[in-house]
Amino acid sequence: MHRVDTVGNSPGVRRELTEGIGSLPGWHKGVHQKKTETHRKIIGGSRKACQDSDDAVGSRRKFAKRFAERIGKLARNTKGDRWKKDRRTYPKMLEAVGLCGKSGQRPALSAGKPPRSMGEPPVSEFS
Repeated sequence: MHRVDTVGNSPGVRRELTEGIGSLPGWHKGVHQKKTETHRKIIGGSRKACQDSDDAVGSRRKFAKRFAERIGKLARNTKGDRWKKDRRTYPKMLEAVGLCGKSGQRPALSAGKPPRSMGEPPVSEFS
């Protein structure tokens, strides 16, 4: 068996306990209200975060669409630009071939003697 203190049985302690127990519903109500407020803040914040992320996804989609359109324009322009360059380059190439001679070889390679040997090759087996 357990021992009961005489202080625990005094009328003053009982009164304090009764007052404390009486204030528990109010305390519980305050805790519940605080938890509800916190919950609403969290939910509101997460909704805002979702909304912001939707905005970000939307702006990324717009960016991707603009990017694809501009890349497509660049690709189309490149074909046209290349054709224009080829049309300008072709006459220049013909002129260069005419300067080199009818065979199209460079004059430096077609004229002159072949290079001289500097003696025996370093590996005689392969000669």
